[in-house]
Amino acid sequence: MKKVFMSIAMVAMMVAAASCGNNNSKKAEEAAEPAKECTKECDEKCEEAKTTVQEAGEAVKDAATEKAVEGINAAADAAVNAIKK
Repeated sequence: MKKVFMSIAMVAMMVAAASCGNNNSKKAEEAAEPAKECTKECDEKCEEAKTTVQEAGEAVKDAATEKAVEGINAAADAAVNAIKK
């Protein structure tokens, strides 16, 4: 009788442990959801920042090119004026 009782107790403990493990994994998945959402939001913000930096870099490059052309034109005008004198 003792062996039957112990066998039933062992089976009950195994079932309880298995159901507890399933419950914990569900809780872990639910707890991880906010982290997943935060990661997605951070990725989106990083992409926005990357785009902003690229656009700013292009604007700086355009401005530098424009200033270089203005400088070359000014130097050319000065050279023409020096030759005329």
